[in-house]
Amino acid sequence: MFYIIITAATVIATLGITFNYIAHLGTIVKIGNEGEQHGMTVQAAMTRFFFATALIELVPLAIIIITYITVERPDTGIPVIPLVIIFTAMIFGIIQVITRMKQPVPAEMKNQVRSFSLLAMQLITSIPIIALIFLFI
Repeated sequence: MFYIIITAATVIATLGITFNYIAHLGTIVKIGNEGEQHGMTVQAAMTRFFFATALIELVPLAIIIITYITVERPDTGIPVIPLVIIFTAMIFGIIQVITRMKQPVPAEMKNQVRSFSLLAMQLITSIPIIALIFLFI
């Protein structure tokens, strides 16, 4: 049960952040192509992304910590299937960021999209790294 809960929380967080990135990147690209959207600038879209990401990470991180404290960890060997699932979710998120980062954007937006994408990639990999630590301590 320990491995299932931690794996599920990790997958939910990773996929949630990935789809949050995809949605906000679309808004940023639209702002870059057409100008402000309903009074929203690129900085406002990024702020919304980071706020939404904090909310998305909050619940799975709390679940991982509570599970570690309350649920007894099995004494069996290495949890291969949970590790494969966690790495698959993490790689899926990284691939989505890399493919979306290379989409055509105006020249003045390239650096903003690149830095936004690299920050999102770090956020996508943060929860799986935390989960891996909790699986092995």
